[in-house]
Amino acid sequence: MDGKAEFYPGNYTYYAIEKERRYQEKLKQYEKEQAKIKQLQEAADKLHLWAFMGADKLHKRAFSMERRIERIRQTEKPTKAKAMTQRFGEREFSGDEVMHLKDLEKSFGDRRLFHGMDLLVEGGERIALIGDNGTGKSTLLKILMGEEQPDGGRVRFGPSVRTAYLPQIIRFDHPERSLVDTMLYAKHGITTQTARDRLGAFNFRGEDVFKPVSVLSGGEQSRLRLCMLMDEEINLLILDEPTNHLDIASREWIEEAVEAYEGALLFVSHDRYFINRFATRIWELENGVITDYPVSFPRYREIKERDKTLAQSQQRTEKKEDKPKPAPKGGRAQQNARKQLTICERDMEKLEAEIRAAEAEMEANACDYEKYSEAYAKKEALDAQLMELMERWEKLAEEAEA
Repeated sequence: MDGKAEFYPGNYTYYAIEKERRYQEKLKQYEKEQAKIKQLQEAADKLHLWAFMGADKLHKRAFSMERRIERIRQTEKPTKAKAMTQRFGEREFSGDEVMHLKDLEKSFGDRRLFHGMDLLVEGGERIALIGDNGTGKSTLLKILMGEEQPDGGRVRFGPSVRTAYLPQIIRFDHPERSLVDTMLYAKHGITTQTARDRLGAFNFRGEDVFKPVSVLSGGEQSRLRLCMLMDEEINLLILDEPTNHLDIASREWIEEAVEAYEGALLFVSHDRYFINRFATRIWELENGVITDYPVSFPRYREIKERDKTLAQSQQRTEKKEDKPKPAPKGGRAQQNARKQLTICERDMEKLEAEIRAAEAEMEANACDYEKYSEAYAKKEALDAQLMELMERWEKLAEEAEA
C-alpha cells in the first residue's frame, strides 16, 4: 500500500486480523502525535500573544516550543484500501422456499456421486457445501444451473427466484473482445463511460479496459465476471471456490460484497476463513450422501470433533475387550515405569483434546484479534506441555522395556 511492502508471516486469517491490528495501532499513534502537536501549538500561540502585550521574553519560549513541534517524528496518517462501492443487486423475494432438491442423484458410469438428496433452502440462508475433491460438489452446482442433468430426482426453484453463478473456471464466449466491449455486449443500454466506471471500481483502469479478455490472468477474469454479476438483480447467489484465484484486494472486495448481500447464498469453498465468516449452514458431501448441519462452521467442527473422539474411544474399548491383559513382567522398577507410562498416556490424550479445543476457539474467533490471540497463547502453552510429556513418555517406555 502507498508504494510500501508489508510482510505478514501467516495464512489469510492471520493477515486479515494482523492488518486491522496494525491499522488501529498506527491510527492511535497518529492521533496521539496530532493531539500533542495541537497542544504545543496552542501554548506557543498564547506565549506569542502575551509577548506582544509586553512580555517580550515569552517570544523565546514560544520559539522553543515551535522547534519542539518540528522535532516530533510525525507518523503518516494510516489509510485503508478504497472499499468497493458496488454491491450485488437484489431482487425482491416473495415466499419462503428458494430451492428444493428432491431425491436428486447423479453418477458417471459406475461411479455414483450422490443419491437420495432431499434438501430445502429458504430465503436468507448462507450454505457452505464442503467435502473432499472429486466428491461431486461442482457437479451439483452445475445441475442447479442447468449445465448438467441429474440421473434422477428434480430441482425446483421458487417462482420469484433469480440466480447468479460464479464458476470456479471462468470462460467468456468472446475472449477476443476488450473488457469494455465485453461489458457493453453483456449489459445492453449502458454507455461506454458507465462500463468504464464499473470496471474502474474493480481496479480495471486506464488503458487496461481496452485489453482483450484472453490476456487476463485467472484472478483478473474472476474479477471481471464478478463485476458483471454485481449489476444483476438476484436473490440466490451460487459461488464455486470464489476466493481461489483472487489477489488480496479482489478477495476483500468479494468478501465485502457477500457481507452486504442479503439474499440466499450457496457456495463451495475450502477456505476456512471464508466459510467461518459467512456460513450459517453446512452441507457435507461424503460417500455419495449430503449430511445437513444447520449450524455455523465453528459449531460444525465441534460436532465433528466430538464424533471423532467418541469413535476413537469406542475403538480403544473394543480393542481392550478383545485383547487379554498380559501378566506383568519384570521387577518392581519396571512395573512402576509401566504404571507411570499409562498415566502419562492419559495426560497426553487430555492435552491433545485441550489443544484441539484451543484450535477450534482460534477458528471461532478468527475475526476477533484479542480472543484469537488468547486462544493462540493457550495453544502454545499446551503444545509446550505436550512436548515435555512426550519426552517423559520416551524415558518411561525405555525403563518399562529394559
